[in-house]
Amino acid sequence: MHNRRWSTVAFLILLASPVLFLAWSSYEAGNGFLSMIYFGERFEPQQLPEVQSIAPPATSALGYDGQFYAQMAIDPSLQHPGMRRSIDAGFWRSKRIGLSVIAYTLGLGQPRWILQVYALLNFAFWLGLLALLVRRFDLHRLRTKLMVAAILLSSGALISIDRALIDLPALFFSLLPVLLSMSWAGAALLFAFAILTKETAALSAPAVLWMYQAPYARLLRTALIIGLIPICWYIYAIQLGGLPQSQIATKLLLPFEALLAKFGAAALHLQVIISAGQPRLDAFSQALFELLAPVSFLVQAAYFFVRYSLRDKYWLFGIGFALLFCLLGAPIWFEQAGYTRILLPLTAAFNLLIHQREQHRAYLLWWITGNLGMFGMLIYIIIQIGVLIF
Repeated sequence: MHNRRWSTVAFLILLASPVLFLAWSSYEAGNGFLSMIYFGERFEPQQLPEVQSIAPPATSALGYDGQFYAQMAIDPSLQHPGMRRSIDAGFWRSKRIGLSVIAYTLGLGQPRWILQVYALLNFAFWLGLLALLVRRFDLHRLRTKLMVAAILLSSGALISIDRALIDLPALFFSLLPVLLSMSWAGAALLFAFAILTKETAALSAPAVLWMYQAPYARLLRTALIIGLIPICWYIYAIQLGGLPQSQIATKLLLPFEALLAKFGAAALHLQVIISAGQPRLDAFSQALFELLAPVSFLVQAAYFFVRYSLRDKYWLFGIGFALLFCLLGAPIWFEQAGYTRILLPLTAAFNLLIHQREQHRAYLLWWITGNLGMFGMLIYIIIQIGVLIF
């Protein structure tokens, strides 16, 4: 028993190490953790005045999505006169108000505090998801350690932390009612908030609807809460404008059309890297995982079709994302930073399913093939740690 306890402590230390490194490497004197929001130089002239006065560091020319959700947190009502100008694809972003509301509330309405809180929220949700999994499953078991590591150290989770994005928080809110026993009203409200954090969380709603299906009046009330709250917000958010239809259309394609193109492009890029001779370790790792990650997602999605069960809450939680995987378009498959985050709920549901169903060698086989490509970001962090040490 003593050895098991210490092995669990050692596991938790190793599990947290990459996340702690992200926090440590992102901190800057004077700016705190603002570099994690990935503000872009190109968008500096149109930032909200409150953000310009803080002058967060620009990490690249374009930055990343978190810079827009962080600015929405300055005024989650979206009534700020500069909001329309500061947010690209206004309606597309403003639908995802959940994390911005939390940052505004915890930041007590003070812009400087709000931005720092927003930058750090993913760390809190990572710890929350860890606590949720530890509470629900026996962490002393090796299979549970593997399941927890596969979810919390996946590229989707780590990239969400590294760039202060909405994907990990959305997963937390949608998994909470699935893993914990609660009233149907509490579950519905949490799931509605998950959808307000990221609308693709709606793909996992069948899990909650099945859990609270009887009697039918309760099912209807649950569905209404899950659906109506986000819809009412979307109607309100239309004021910020919409995303051009041509851009939406490129997000989805015929089944596997873009995936096949991704395999070809990733294999060719890896061949070019190798042919160049003595490639940098980080460049080689990135090219390798651009090939391995889609393969692992293919295994994860295949599991949902091969081992289907309409009465399993984990299967219902992930099947929508398994279908989404088949339809993702070329812009999503461009880099791991995109598709590993979008499909993070698929990774979580897959690992929960095989943890529940598979035994011994079958479990290890599914775990390895389904997760091998999911650790690209983890390998990158390990390389960065190695560079600092040696």
